[in-house]
Amino acid sequence: MSKLYIYSNETGQHVATVTGNDNRKMEQAAENAGYCSNDYSNTYSPAFGFNDGLVENPDAEEINA
Repeated sequence: MSKLYIYSNETGQHVATVTGNDNRKMEQAAENAGYCSNDYSNTYSPAFGFNDGLVENPDAEEINA
């Protein structure tokens, strides 16, 4: 099982997590949920808590792919 982390380009805050077994399906699920604009990016390596890492959000949307 893999996780794709969606984050705001403006704030670096984690806004959603997509869980699944196929990267392509996970990326498609994120796009279908509306995280496809220039406002969002994604990563499989969030580096929470590290310099230039994402800001973890326990209330981020959970999406299954």
